[in-house]
Amino acid sequence: MEQTVFSEKMSGLTIDEVIRDYEFTMQTKHFHDSFELYFLLEGERYYFIDRETYHVKKGMVVLVNRQQIHKTSLAGKSYHDRILLQISQEGFSPLLEQAGLVPLTRMFEENYGVTELPEKVWEQVKRLLFEIRDELKEKQGKYDGMVKLKLAEILLLIYRCRRNRVFYKQGGEISTVQTARHQKVHEVADYLLHHYDTDESLEDLAERFFISKSYLSRIFREVTGFSVNEYRNITRIRKAKELLAGSEYSVTEISELLGFESVTYFERVFKKLTDKSPLKYRRICCGDMEE
Repeated sequence: MEQTVFSEKMSGLTIDEVIRDYEFTMQTKHFHDSFELYFLLEGERYYFIDRETYHVKKGMVVLVNRQQIHKTSLAGKSYHDRILLQISQEGFSPLLEQAGLVPLTRMFEENYGVTELPEKVWEQVKRLLFEIRDELKEKQGKYDGMVKLKLAEILLLIYRCRRNRVFYKQGGEISTVQTARHQKVHEVADYLLHHYDTDESLEDLAERFFISKSYLSRIFREVTGFSVNEYRNITRIRKAKELLAGSEYSVTEISELLGFESVTYFERVFKKLTDKSPLKYRRICCGDMEE
């Protein structure tokens, strides 16, 4: 069973609550330009982000930065109830910064992962989430401003909890899934994140991590939602975007630096993952044209 309890949106924000009572695993290849907040109201889930899998339980919130690879999957019983927010940089950053928050990009870069909220804070956050839902549903005067203020309060509450070290992330209290299967995928993902220019084949990687090629291929897709090569290309394109926006390297030079077999293949992969050619992306970043 899957039930969409509500689904509302405005410019720069979507929010929905979904209840599922079957063995749901996110099948779509999930990474995007919006920031994501995932609140688990009931149940438990595994949540893979970039290189680690977290065990998420009721009362926890997951922050996912833009362009981070992520996927949810079954943990324990199938029943779970969650609220998901997706936020754009352009629609919310100015007001949130005025409210005393660091820029959204920095907020999510420094605080991505899983945060366990104390019960009192959890109740405050739930109330604010349902108030956001009501504002978007009723659309009374200046409702968009009210939504932004309530979202700013949610983020400030999460920020306080993070500063108080009530969190689960590498560098703090680690609550990552440590099964042999997950740990092996984490090792391979971490290697690819730091060696995006490697041209090692699936067979080479399997040999490096002392497992069979077929087993690596299967568990990597099960945990991350991507093939090994798809994952490697995503990490390369994320780095390519940084280089296109912040360096004077040519498209050909960037292609070579990132280990692509040809500039043609680089351009094809870049366009598939961003809907833009590398040159168009660079012009947009440099402000020479409108998106």
